[in-house]
Amino acid sequence: MKIKRINWLSREALEAEVVVTDAESEITCFAHPLNYKEDSELKDPIYCHDVTDLVKAEKEVHLIEKLDGHFEYSFTGELVDKQLELVKIGQFLLELDTDWPGDIEDGDFVSFISKRLDII
Repeated sequence: MKIKRINWLSREALEAEVVVTDAESEITCFAHPLNYKEDSELKDPIYCHDVTDLVKAEKEVHLIEKLDGHFEYSFTGELVDKQLELVKIGQFLLELDTDWPGDIEDGDFVSFISKRLDII
């Protein structure tokens, strides 16, 4: 995951919209405070706020779809660590803010919506 572009909302407050890429896809995230520069590699997962519609996926695919909300996306990817709440989609590593259904285990593919993505 690499920072492709930074749109500063407030340089003084280190608040920005950040486009992150894995060389195949791009997602737009919110960052505060942003301590990265363009072309930097992200060290930590991207944090998904307000996760809804979390279900086990029918197909083992990696999908990213931009929705109507400014930072809102629909994702499908592999749950790599249920305890740490980490899902991998392409080269993106996402940490979900959610309660996990009991029938979903590490290695399963899941689909969900996140209303906001944050770089911490």
